[in-house]
Amino acid sequence: MKNKITPSVVVLLIVFCLISYGLICGQLNSARHFASNQKLNCSFDFFPKADLMKVGVFYYPEQWPKEQWQRDFKNIAKLGFEFTHMAEFAWALLEPKEGCFDFSWLDEAVSMADSAGLKVIMCTPSLTPPSWLSEKYPEIYLVGGDGRRREHGLRANASLTNPIYREYVNRIVAALGEHYGKDNRVWGWQVDNEPLASPDYSQSARTAFQAWLQKRYRTIEKLNTVWGGTFWSTRYTSFNQVVIPNAEMNNEDKLSPHALLDFQRFNADVTAGFLNEQAVTLRQFILPTQWITTNYTNAIRAADPRLSDKLDFQSFTMYPVSGRNLLGGNNFRTGNPYRIMEACDYFRSIKGVTGLMELQPGQVNWAPVNPQLEPGTVHMWLMQAFGGGCSFACTYRYRHPLWGSEMYHEGIVGTDGITLTQGGLEFVQAMKDLKVLKSNFKAGATMPEPLKKRRTGFLWEQQNMWDLDIQPQTTQWDTWKLRNTYTSIIKSTGAPIDFITKETNFSSYPFIVAPAFQLIDNNLVEKWMTYVSNGGHLILTCRTGQKDTNSHFFEAKLAGSISSLIGADLEFFDMLPEGVIAEIKYKQESYKWSCWGEILQPHHNTNVLAVYADQYYAGKAAATTRRLGKGTITFIGVVTMDGKLEHNIVRAVYQNAGVQIEDLPKGVYVEWRDGYMIAVNYSDNPCRLNIPVTSNILVGKNPLGPAKAVVWR
Repeated sequence: MKNKITPSVVVLLIVFCLISYGLICGQLNSARHFASNQKLNCSFDFFPKADLMKVGVFYYPEQWPKEQWQRDFKNIAKLGFEFTHMAEFAWALLEPKEGCFDFSWLDEAVSMADSAGLKVIMCTPSLTPPSWLSEKYPEIYLVGGDGRRREHGLRANASLTNPIYREYVNRIVAALGEHYGKDNRVWGWQVDNEPLASPDYSQSARTAFQAWLQKRYRTIEKLNTVWGGTFWSTRYTSFNQVVIPNAEMNNEDKLSPHALLDFQRFNADVTAGFLNEQAVTLRQFILPTQWITTNYTNAIRAADPRLSDKLDFQSFTMYPVSGRNLLGGNNFRTGNPYRIMEACDYFRSIKGVTGLMELQPGQVNWAPVNPQLEPGTVHMWLMQAFGGGCSFACTYRYRHPLWGSEMYHEGIVGTDGITLTQGGLEFVQAMKDLKVLKSNFKAGATMPEPLKKRRTGFLWEQQNMWDLDIQPQTTQWDTWKLRNTYTSIIKSTGAPIDFITKETNFSSYPFIVAPAFQLIDNNLVEKWMTYVSNGGHLILTCRTGQKDTNSHFFEAKLAGSISSLIGADLEFFDMLPEGVIAEIKYKQESYKWSCWGEILQPHHNTNVLAVYADQYYAGKAAATTRRLGKGTITFIGVVTMDGKLEHNIVRAVYQNAGVQIEDLPKGVYVEWRDGYMIAVNYSDNPCRLNIPVTSNILVGKNPLGPAKAVVWR
């Protein structure tokens, strides 16, 4: 495979790729919502239930002397790891010169891994284009909002819309697929690495954005209508006039929010299309037994993983400890308590299967503060990943680097290449514990009835977050924090969570929570009405239903589209300056708020749950509930300082529905999987769990200590 792109064909290539790209974007756009709940039939076949969760480790043969490879692979297998992960940053070695591929060194590494009994996850190296490519075609680089072009020496520095870059990516992917696609030693494939949907302001991005908009709106007048072109005379007369909205370059914070939302949608579509294209290329060559995934970052904001629907499933990267201390005490050593919990439920819900592709093994190098981990933490994370439904867990990386920008990043073994670190020891213990669980596995386990009765759908779509973040209206607003608040409340009841979309069959869930679901249409409101009327319990929050899907207010009362659903009118909303704190009254208790409050006027037969205790609207409703048919609809119109009001109201919805719930402390989570119950503790305090005396504890013990896990049948 020595095909070369010569200067004489560059112009034709660009034209062809841009036309093709416009078509791809249109297809992606039309499939945006359809893709969200599609499941490939083969997904579950890749991971037999009896295997529970396989554990592996990243290894970079190109970064170590060849004479050490065999020793390292043997030690990896001896420790209990079942697979390894290679090549995602190795483009410069796989194609050292244009069109000249060298897989000999990787062949040796794969052979050694196989001899040690390890399967291989093969990766495409698209994140790190080689210097010869960028030297020949400097236009492949991404351009930041400051107008500065990225340069060689970093990762994720290329423009995903650039047709030359895409051509070279497809070629290296095809070469890898052709070489390893029929190789039974390769377990699966990871395309790219931590796709972020970074905004790109290059000329190729602008041209692609114009093509995307033309496919979406068809006429320039439609775009002008949606973007509010009559405001400030910002209208266009043709699509080729459209510029990428860029507040950084314009020193302006009042760009059209609709243009900004479309640019965010475009970036997400570009990223998904880039991943899908690699998957389609690979499928021409690979065995049907080899799966394809990518590893999104766990708190993904700019990308939309549901759009990468050509992958078999989506996996995720996980680094919970980065110096934050959300629960106080020593929680900065056990990590963000929401990350693994939410990531498992979110990514598993997309295709019914997920994996933790990259797990923090210990101290890292990139956070503002990089503390040591509390002993037991890594083991706890692995047990939580198992409980959350991961089919595999893999850690970055086996060996502690001796040089480079990540030389302070811990590995499974230390700088001598042999001695286990604390995280390495805990991985070994987790793998031993998983063997115990495998030996106790019983096929055919079904979720216990008490868990089924509290099963909860968490209605979440990325574009709602994008729209809220474009116009937050207060520096205190944090969409992701709001999400954390409500998922942790649901988990305190012991309820299983699935992240769902508007297309999901709501009837599968006794309870649905939809925080700040701002962009709605009449179909969703009708679907909510039907769900509640048929016996469902729906919980909505502030900033729900205020806009249509174009991010416009309805020409009606604010949030009027949901008034008949919630049984109340939204009179107005308020927010207070930081440091100014007001109060809410609920069941004779006081709660503090400052960020956001919606003042409600309840209809007849709507019950007021909480009222504002001060300000000029004292006595007005802040939260309401009502019955509708066989179900209930509860609306919480305020964001409190500590989330305790929301905690009490949400739990009351479950209790009033006659459902038995748990009362788990903050940072303690309990999951069910394949007949096992798994609990973890991110807090400083031991927690005695309600484990029946007839249960068989297989891992850990009760009470559950800090940074510990317990598993029982």
